[in-house]
Amino acid sequence: MDKIDFCRKVDEDIDRSRKTWDAYSYDAEKMSVLFRYLMSEYKSEIDGFCVGLSVIQPYEQTALQAEAYRENVKKMMERLDGFRQNGYQNEGLLEYYLKQEQNDVPMDVNFTQLRLEFGFMDHISKHEKDEIIDKLEEMEEICSQVIFKRQKWELMRKYLVWLSGKDVDIALKILPAFFKINKM
Repeated sequence: MDKIDFCRKVDEDIDRSRKTWDAYSYDAEKMSVLFRYLMSEYKSEIDGFCVGLSVIQPYEQTALQAEAYRENVKKMMERLDGFRQNGYQNEGLLEYYLKQEQNDVPMDVNFTQLRLEFGFMDHISKHEKDEIIDKLEEMEEICSQVIFKRQKWELMRKYLVWLSGKDVDIALKILPAFFKINKM
C-alpha cells in the first residue's frame, strides 16, 4: 500500500471509529470488534500504538471487559488522530504525544467543579466515579474544618495514598485539592 492509500485508510478508519464510538461506545461486542480491527491494522504501522492498553481478561465480568475495550478504543482513536496530525509519520510521533500530554495542571481547584467534572466523565466506570466523588466530599469536609493545617494534613494523608493508586490523569486533576489545607 502506498503512502497516499495508507493516509486515506487512516482517515477512513478514524471516521468509522468515531461513528462506531458515538453509536455503540457502551456495547462490549462492538467495542471488541473495533478494538481487534484497530489492533490488527495499526500495531505494526504506528509506533507506540499499543503501549499502555488495558489487558482484557476473558474471565472478567462483561461490564469490566466493556470498560477495558472502551478505554483501549478511546486511546487507539486518540493515537490514530495524533498520527494523522503528525503528518502520517512515525518520525517525531513520541515527541508529539508527549507535547499533547503536557497540559497545565490548574492549581486553583474547586471541589464542586471536580465532582461535576468526574460525574460527566464517560471513560471511567460508575463505581470509580462514585468512589472519587465520595472521596472528594470527604476531602472537602476536612479542608473546610477550622483546625491547624498540620491537623488537616494528618487527616488528608490517607487520600494521598488512595490517589497514588489512580490513573495519572485522574490523580493530576485531584492533586491540587491538597493545597486547600492551607486555605479555607
